[in-house]
Amino acid sequence: MIRNRILFISLWILSLVGISFYGGPITYGFFIMMTMIPVLSFGYLLAVRMRFSIYQRLEGKTFVSNNAIPYYFTLQNEDRFAFASVRVFFYADFSTVLDLRDGEEYELLPGDEITRDTTLICRYRGTYKVGIKSVMLTDFLRLFRIRYNNPEPLEVTINPQVYHFTELKSFNLSRILSREYPAGRTVLDPTVRDYAPGDDRRRIHWKATARTGKLMSRLETGEEQQNISIILSTCRYNRKPADYLPVENRMLEIALALSRFFVSESIPVRAYHREEALAETSVGSNASFAEYYEILSKTFFFPNQTDSRLFESLRGAEAVLTGRAAFLILGKWNASAEDFVRLLNANGVSVVVYIVSLTASDFPEGLSFPRTELIPIAPDAKLEEVL
Repeated sequence: MIRNRILFISLWILSLVGISFYGGPITYGFFIMMTMIPVLSFGYLLAVRMRFSIYQRLEGKTFVSNNAIPYYFTLQNEDRFAFASVRVFFYADFSTVLDLRDGEEYELLPGDEITRDTTLICRYRGTYKVGIKSVMLTDFLRLFRIRYNNPEPLEVTINPQVYHFTELKSFNLSRILSREYPAGRTVLDPTVRDYAPGDDRRRIHWKATARTGKLMSRLETGEEQQNISIILSTCRYNRKPADYLPVENRMLEIALALSRFFVSESIPVRAYHREEALAETSVGSNASFAEYYEILSKTFFFPNQTDSRLFESLRGAEAVLTGRAAFLILGKWNASAEDFVRLLNANGVSVVVYIVSLTASDFPEGLSFPRTELIPIAPDAKLEEVL
């Protein structure tokens, strides 16, 4: 295009020199022709812009991330003049159109149409635009281009993918469940009494303590307990979708993969996250897992859902403080997370912390806890290799 413009400008200057020094009908005719060419070329582009049609379709509006979605589009010329050059560009930040090159050029003759039947893959959970983002039109002489955004883009809602694992590599389940517990660990009975020096801190009844203003302990019965907590942070630390969508998607996938794994192992799970208030879900069967999946699919991350609010509301959750283990899924390590992990350790709860972040500065350094594993996970890492 640059070469064509240079050639045209050179010829126009030559025609201008001709009428200035020589005159004559041929010279003036050549000058008028060189002057009118860009006007006609640009007018042609405007006509194509107004008459050009795009049709695209998806079979539905709600899908699962990383699953193939049937997708097709049609470029159509309904006029009696040809469209010299049409280049199509796709939304590529969060989705990929298979088997098609971004910016591929097409030529449409009068009454012609080009249809492409392919598949689309969305990488992250969320609601965003997919398919054709913009179209670039070029005139016959390649002097001008017009690029415009698709006035009717496709918008989809993507739910998180569920991973099914028969084993998890990031921790030793049997070691966590048996860590520093005697063989006959028991469930605490609702009956409470005043806390006495030497009582196991795991037996503290936090609600009764808050109600009476003094430490209260619960009595014991003989039933074994293996309750596990999954705690998901819903705090959004970034403003740009390209930064927060990969992180949030991976955090949701981890929560779902863990709960699905524990269901397959017949281990009861209590899952927590914050919305307007603390939300708790018991996951112990395929049906309850399906319910949990629906809940997380509709869960949104917000900057005001800070980790400090989440952990403060969990300090009174007895199932968390008396369980065998707690799995924390965070977007960043901070002081409130550290304090809560220390509280869990003090109550004899084993902790595994997954930190999903784009930057290494969000990972803690030099920290050591007696019953805690800190596991950094990059948003683009393969989950089957890191979880």
